[in-house]
Amino acid sequence: MRLNNSITALCAFLYSVHVAVAFTHGKILAAAKLSNASVGTFHHTSHLAATKKGKESIKYKVTSVEELNEYFEDKDRLFRKKNDDIDYDKLITALEVEGDTQILGSQIETDFVHPTLKVIHERRRNNSPLTPTTETRPDGKKVALVIEGGGMRGCVTAGMVGAIYYLGLEDTFDVIYGSSAGTVIGAYFNTRQLPWFGPEIYYDSLTTAGKKFIDTKRLLRTLGLGLLDPRLIKDFIFRNSNGMPVIKLEYLLKETMQEKKPLDWDKFVEMQKVQPLKVVASALNKQESVVFDLANGGFTNIQELSGSMQGSCLIPGITGPIVNHDASCTAPEGKGKKFFAKNNVRSPGVEPLADALVFEPLPHRTAFAEGATDVIVLRSKPDGSDVTGKPSPFEKLIYSRFFKRKNKLKHVHKYMRQHGARKIYAELVLELNQGTKGEGDKSMMAIAVPPGSPEVARLEARRSAIFDGVRRGFARAYDSLVEDPNERGRGHIVALQVLPDEILEYDPLEIDSKDRSAFEVFLEQKEAAGEGYDFPPIVGKTAKEAGQPC
Repeated sequence: MRLNNSITALCAFLYSVHVAVAFTHGKILAAAKLSNASVGTFHHTSHLAATKKGKESIKYKVTSVEELNEYFEDKDRLFRKKNDDIDYDKLITALEVEGDTQILGSQIETDFVHPTLKVIHERRRNNSPLTPTTETRPDGKKVALVIEGGGMRGCVTAGMVGAIYYLGLEDTFDVIYGSSAGTVIGAYFNTRQLPWFGPEIYYDSLTTAGKKFIDTKRLLRTLGLGLLDPRLIKDFIFRNSNGMPVIKLEYLLKETMQEKKPLDWDKFVEMQKVQPLKVVASALNKQESVVFDLANGGFTNIQELSGSMQGSCLIPGITGPIVNHDASCTAPEGKGKKFFAKNNVRSPGVEPLADALVFEPLPHRTAFAEGATDVIVLRSKPDGSDVTGKPSPFEKLIYSRFFKRKNKLKHVHKYMRQHGARKIYAELVLELNQGTKGEGDKSMMAIAVPPGSPEVARLEARRSAIFDGVRRGFARAYDSLVEDPNERGRGHIVALQVLPDEILEYDPLEIDSKDRSAFEVFLEQKEAAGEGYDFPPIVGKTAKEAGQPC
């Protein structure tokens, strides 16, 4: 039993770091030095890797989409197998792409104000109201908010939308796009269940769910090795046809979003007329991203919204069978399902879906394609960290089992094995780096926490770690979006006051927070006991209070 526990623990560790399609950074364990040399058009960084032989590993830092495309073509024949095919594992291992958006909210370059920021600040100062989707605002702009997920790392973007709400900028956006867990965050932003109720899903609900949400002992099953762990024998014998996943999305999307911390559906429906939420997922047969919304019949009730979100959040091999979308289904609830989970479905009109990360993890391209003139992207991964991640043998096993054996999607398996998803993520980050600096032909910007910030793992379950992620996201968004340049750099102070340490004092399991925030209930309990928490009347300047800087 002890040996099997060790195997499971090892797989859990390796998987959380390398697989889960998390694109986490494979950290170099020794000192590094930057070389002035270059190979082709790529700058390379020589790292002294911590190996017994002490060999140097070359890293190629790419800073533009053009360089990235050239790098993947491998015209210099740097990454070749014996048969002369490109060795994509070696190619991606040597690649380094980083987010670079810290010019936003800079306390040094205080004169820099992104064009899109000027639009939303002007709207806020003029109290520009939300406009029906069939109409255009007086400024002629259509501003989109794009929200990245990333599993539990989505707590960072949950904090960011809290800052948008605090600054009074929530009505300056015309449309919301969510990818993966960003769809859930976008829904609670849409209904204005902020600044605590929505984010409490992360640091209260999911961190106290235990194995009802994340069960790492099932990681061996994702590799097809479940019988090596005696704890999984019962699961193998009594499981349903699909088995039990590592992450149970139903707990988040049904038990939490519909029951324990219910999304205000009536408010949500009303908001779709003026600020629609677009759920972005990956269509595996079509090999492209796909959008679901209320106006076009993508979903018509909260159950179907949940189904579309499950497709957008489906990490291959980790969160259960593929989610299928039956566009022809118009049957009443209970007599047919527009979204259903089942592997290897071969029916006309049914499209298998997976996580948005496969084809468009940062859907600003879709936003522009659908008419946006300006886009603000909330990223959950810190700037300065490699966004491509590194492959592992476990990843190969999972892709082969999930895409080839279970779902007969050989074309998707090939795409993933050639690291197509990693490449598209790198492309999107590089586009946003350029746009954030005010370069390029599209008005777009990204907000990401600073280099060196702790990165929340996809399977993180510690309440304090998740809560800290929410606060970091709030602080960074505040600094990036506040209009008064004198307020830049105060985001961490405001975050500590809006999201105080007292939040970690209560036990979420002891508070009924179905109808309102658990923190609100806790504050009332403290006040009744004569121990109230006094919020400062103004803990930071909102967009309205700051006004137009002189």
